[in-house]
Amino acid sequence: MSETKRKFDVKHTFLIGLAFFSSSIAWDMYDSQVSLSLYGYLAGLGLTGLLLGLDNLIGVIIQPLMGNVSDNTRTKFGRRIPYILIGIPLGALFFALIPFETSLISLLIFMFLFILSMSMWRSQAVALMPDFVHPENRSKGNSIINVMGGLGLVASTLISYTIVDFSLQLAFIVVSAIMLISLVVLFFTVKEKDAYAYQALLEEEMDAGEKIKAKKERVSLISSFKDIIKEEDKSTLYVLLAIFFAMSAYYGLMGLFTVYAQNTLSMTRGEAGGLKLYAGLTFLIAAFPLSLLAEKFGRKLFIKIGIVIFIIGAIVGFSAPTKTMTIVALILLGVGYACIVVNTIVIVWAMAPSEKKIGTYTGVYYAFSFLAAIIAPGVFEGLAILFTWNAFFLIGALILVIALVFMFLVKRESADLTEEQKIAKKKAIQEL
Repeated sequence: MSETKRKFDVKHTFLIGLAFFSSSIAWDMYDSQVSLSLYGYLAGLGLTGLLLGLDNLIGVIIQPLMGNVSDNTRTKFGRRIPYILIGIPLGALFFALIPFETSLISLLIFMFLFILSMSMWRSQAVALMPDFVHPENRSKGNSIINVMGGLGLVASTLISYTIVDFSLQLAFIVVSAIMLISLVVLFFTVKEKDAYAYQALLEEEMDAGEKIKAKKERVSLISSFKDIIKEEDKSTLYVLLAIFFAMSAYYGLMGLFTVYAQNTLSMTRGEAGGLKLYAGLTFLIAAFPLSLLAEKFGRKLFIKIGIVIFIIGAIVGFSAPTKTMTIVALILLGVGYACIVVNTIVIVWAMAPSEKKIGTYTGVYYAFSFLAAIIAPGVFEGLAILFTWNAFFLIGALILVIALVFMFLVKRESADLTEEQKIAKKKAIQEL
């Protein structure tokens, strides 16, 4: 492979990230506004948060299956793009229908169809970047993809702030239109048939004279978790528990923030959704420099710092429930979450005892993260109903204290390996 072909193309990677942007803008608007629609029907029943976790539950089931299906797909458009071409228009259609609901039943039907259609192509959107970007450049590629996700969140909050109060239906249609425009640009600028990974696969199949089916080694999450529990040093377990509680606080606070803002701050739908802009912008600005500082001074330290900043933000939000102080709280939450999220997966990888365990540790990490996303909104709503919505930020602070306690129990932030083992692990992470 020549140096020219291996060179990292920043512009092209941003274009690839349009798929992730489409997902991000839709999901943030969904969380912000559908939570309020559900609460309008289910106020006081504690079911809003549970239904908000439905997307993650369905995603855990559907996304791996669709990812495997696309691995074994061959078309003139590639193996990922065909599903994105079908999935985004379907997602945009059902998303646009959500605010036209006339009853709880119709709302739930539109929600389910939207979640299902989005789950059909998210894995493919994630896999598209490493199909084009060589292993040595994937860290930079992943940073750009995350920036595109952050831009989607910012765009969603701006639409909430400027359009939702004028017309909720129009706001959803605008998001759907942006998704479709992003797809058109993606389709005409990103040619998956030229992706080096896809070309290599086709060449291998041509030489073999048959289609090579992707066979992924499946490791039971339960057996992987048992291995981690059996480790003499429980640092990996404590990190995973810290991740679970920190992510629970984030998903609970962000998922139901608009409901809190309406109940406690007397905000309109648009103002409540738009206020999350401060957390999104702060995250975008802080994530990259914080990752560099953590690499220099220690990820374990910066995860602790992130949790402490997150706690301070939650306490500020609880102590002074005004619009101004809530903005301060959201800014602190954005910085704290950036500290946590850019370092947790890396520290879990670093704790893996060998390159063969990288995939296992990654699976367990995402299991804890997804579990938090599934149950946190329901737990938050139940506690908010029990103690009133004024306690919303306090609930988040208390859950974060538990995360901080587990981080202080962590004794190490990497496995004790030889240089050869470190190189093997680095290669395994790049390939992952």
